[in-house]
Amino acid sequence: MRKIVMVSLLALGLVFVSHPLISNAAQGNDEKRPVEVNVNGNFISMDVHPIMDNAQLFLPIRSLSSLGLSYSWNPSTRITTVKNKNGEYLKITVGSSTAYKGNQPIKIDQAAINKDGRVLVPIRFVTETLGYNVQYDAIRRLVFVTSKDYNFDMKNIYQDDLLAARRTAISLPITANFKTTLGVSGIYHEYRFPLGSADTYIFFDGRFNTFVQIQNGKAIATGQLDESDYSRTAGNVPPNMIFDTDPIMEPFHHSVLFYEKRKGGTATTTAVYTGDKGEGGPINAEIKVYSDIIQALPNDQ
Repeated sequence: MRKIVMVSLLALGLVFVSHPLISNAAQGNDEKRPVEVNVNGNFISMDVHPIMDNAQLFLPIRSLSSLGLSYSWNPSTRITTVKNKNGEYLKITVGSSTAYKGNQPIKIDQAAINKDGRVLVPIRFVTETLGYNVQYDAIRRLVFVTSKDYNFDMKNIYQDDLLAARRTAISLPITANFKTTLGVSGIYHEYRFPLGSADTYIFFDGRFNTFVQIQNGKAIATGQLDESDYSRTAGNVPPNMIFDTDPIMEPFHHSVLFYEKRKGGTATTTAVYTGDKGEGGPINAEIKVYSDIIQALPNDQ
C-alpha cells in the first residue's frame, strides 16, 4: 500500500483511507504490460501486441490490418508486402536492411525479424512510409498512429458524455513541458480524474505519478513525482510536497480512480470514487481495449 496521506481529504470521508492517489491494486500485479496502439484517436483491440527489440518497436504482420493496412507474406522469399488504402505498397524482406516502396529502394534502420515463428516489422518505418504519423508515448508506453488528415477536436473533452470525454483524454499522447528524468515503471496503469471532469488527470504506473492537463488538443505533463522517494520530482511538483495542502492536488479532493489488474492474460478495471456524499463503487469491468480502463459512473460523477 502506498504511503501518501491527505489528512484534510480523510476528513471529507474519502474511501482511500491510507492514500489519496491509488488503491493497493499494484500489489501482485507485476506482469509485463503489453504495448497498446491508438489509431486516429481510438485504441484498437489486438491479439498480438507490438514488442520492443533493440530499442525498436515491432508489430507482427498479422496485426497490420488493425492499422488499416493490408499485407501478404511469401514464406519462400521471406518477403511481406504491405499496402495502404491508397494502393501504395512496401515490400520488406526479413533480415534485409533494404525495403522497396513500389520500385524505389529504401533503407531500414532495423530490418524485419522472424521471432518465435512470427514475422515482425518496424512499426514506425512501415506506417510513416505509407503516409501515417507515429508518436510513442514513453510515459505510458503507448503507440499513437494518425493519418495525415486526422484532426483532434477539443470539443470532445468538454462533451456532455463524460465517459467518452475521459476516454478521449487518455487517447491523446502525453508530452511534457519539462525534462522527464525520473524514469518509467510500467508495472500497471491507473488514472485519477476530478469528479465531473475530463481535462486533467493523474497517471500512475506503479511508481511514478504524472500530472496531466489537456490544453489546445494536447495532453501536457506538468509535473512528476517518484512514489518511492518524495524528494525526486520534476516539473511543477515541489520536492517533498504536502499532499493535503499543495495546490496541485486541489482539483482532486473529490475524484474518481480507475485502475487495472492483469492476471493470466486477462485484464480488468476497477473504478472507485468519492463525492460530496461519501464513497461510491467499486465498479468492475473487463478490459477488451485499452480505453475500457475508464468506465461510466452513476450521475456523471
